[in-house]
Amino acid sequence: MQSPVVVLNTSKQRESGHKAQMSNIAAGKTVADVVRTCLGPRAMLKMLLDPMGGITLTNDGFAILRECEVAHPAAKSMIELSRTQDDEVGDGTTSVIILAGEMLAISAPFLERKIHPVVILRGFQKALDDAQTILRSIAVPVDTNDRDQMLGLIKSAIGTKFVSRWNDLMCNLALSAVQTVAFRTADVEPAKVDDDSKMDVDTVAPAASAPGTGASAVGALPSAPAAAAPGGADKQGAAKSGSGAGSATTTTTTITGAAAAASGAATVSASASGAGSNAVSSAAAADNDGKKTLETDVREVDIKRFVRVEKVPGGEIEESRVLDGVMVNKDVVHPKMRRLIENPRIVLLDCPLEYKKGESQTNIEVTRESDWARILEIEEEQIKQMCEKIAAAKPDIVITEKGVSDLAQHFLVKNNITALRRMRKTDNNRIARATGARIVSSPDELKERDVGTGCGLFSVDKIGDEYFSFFTKCANPKACTILLRGPGKDTLNEIDRNLQDAMCVARNVLFSPYLCPGGGATEMALSVQLAQRAKSDVSGVEQWPYAGVAEAMEVIPRTLIQNGGGNAIRVLTELRAKHAAGQSTWGVDGEKGVAADMTQYGVWEPLAVKLQTIKTAIDSASLLLRVDDIVSGTAKKSE
Repeated sequence: MQSPVVVLNTSKQRESGHKAQMSNIAAGKTVADVVRTCLGPRAMLKMLLDPMGGITLTNDGFAILRECEVAHPAAKSMIELSRTQDDEVGDGTTSVIILAGEMLAISAPFLERKIHPVVILRGFQKALDDAQTILRSIAVPVDTNDRDQMLGLIKSAIGTKFVSRWNDLMCNLALSAVQTVAFRTADVEPAKVDDDSKMDVDTVAPAASAPGTGASAVGALPSAPAAAAPGGADKQGAAKSGSGAGSATTTTTTITGAAAAASGAATVSASASGAGSNAVSSAAAADNDGKKTLETDVREVDIKRFVRVEKVPGGEIEESRVLDGVMVNKDVVHPKMRRLIENPRIVLLDCPLEYKKGESQTNIEVTRESDWARILEIEEEQIKQMCEKIAAAKPDIVITEKGVSDLAQHFLVKNNITALRRMRKTDNNRIARATGARIVSSPDELKERDVGTGCGLFSVDKIGDEYFSFFTKCANPKACTILLRGPGKDTLNEIDRNLQDAMCVARNVLFSPYLCPGGGATEMALSVQLAQRAKSDVSGVEQWPYAGVAEAMEVIPRTLIQNGGGNAIRVLTELRAKHAAGQSTWGVDGEKGVAADMTQYGVWEPLAVKLQTIKTAIDSASLLLRVDDIVSGTAKKSE
């Protein structure tokens, strides 16, 4: 008898076939169970201890999973999901994990019945395409200029978080910050707009306007297939940069979370494809009556670079505020420099105000004392020249990213110039954006146009034990600082995490001004409508996984009911009846665990977040189901 041929190293762990699939499903369900209690307004907090002994207290799905150390590859893949969701839209990190875990759970019976994974995936994909169409049909437009509507929306996003007791304050902070840094078409110089329009889609109406530019999204949807391709637009060759709500929004920048989520594209191509430009022109044609679409003028909202959250322990949380400018944790370098300047002229440098040392090590042999004195004089003259060139621009404040020598401080004080040194690059960029200054890499290149005059007041104040420099009362700040006060570091860190979510929600809506009912109403609507379509539109074996997706969608309202202490079976049955009768805005009151109409309860979520959640969850479940062999790099555990 022929001896077996060993191809793979037998000392490694290996799972294959059905066992590998069931192992992946078990891992996915376990990760989902970790964050299941963190969903909804009655969410529980998790306390995590990191290896350094630091404590994290949070109910944010991504923050929890980021701290978890997992060994199973499928569990690691699930944690990546939550990171993707956080990067793309900044909200829904818990929902996406719970939904993906449920998608895997409903696949287990199909695999037990020996249905091939590819057939299951085909059913999933069909359900995903239909789910996106249904989502857009129940979405309603929102006026992004209506502050009350926007505040209500952000409230529902952070109502489930730790900061919900300071709801009004946090919503105002988030909305003010996002509206401050929003870069609109009007902020671009006319010449630049012209240049952009030549290389890109029409800048007048860059948003290939989302489904239903007019009164209601529902009525306009079916008649705009190019603008609202049901997610499967990639296959059909429809506008890749024009599918979804408000997708082709930015012309020169990369598309941010919401637009990418709605369109399925990561960036807008430099020149619009034929289909994309058709979508734009059709949107413009539909808009001939002179009404501008809501989302046309927002070009860029860069929260990460231009909104800085400065956490200062101490004081009351109610003292937190958004500054109309920038604040940095720096004091002036010399005690005699001015600490309060109105309408300052600001110069930003990227070079040291010190004697320039040679590139390589230099040895000088000095034989006469006069030569040594001359060498010191040359150093002084060089610094004096630099300071004179700076003084020629008549600035009140000089900020440099490098050091300022004692001698340079002396010359600057003589010229009545205040200096700040060792500024972080990111802070320097924010100051440049807020004050209109330009960062210069050498005093020789300093020109009048590089001086920033947009700041109304410079002051140095002491908060707690530290000194902070404030650049406030800026004329048109496109960067800002949120000053957070609070009792302790852990509390401030959690408020910061919640505030980031709130700002992401506001940003998403600026790009894609469409909302879906929250409180599990959207998932319930998807569940009921997909179940109806499964009976009428889908045939063969694919019908089972298709109906399985409909069943999995119920996990969100069910979890909300359970976390709110309600009767899951009774409330879900009531919701099914409401949705079957066409009342698609009924969801769960997460506080009490009972059914409620979301239009009256006032909980709405951005369409972009919902689209991204469902896409990410189904795609990741599909990915894990295709795995039929796991070969681990670690050795087998000893028996």
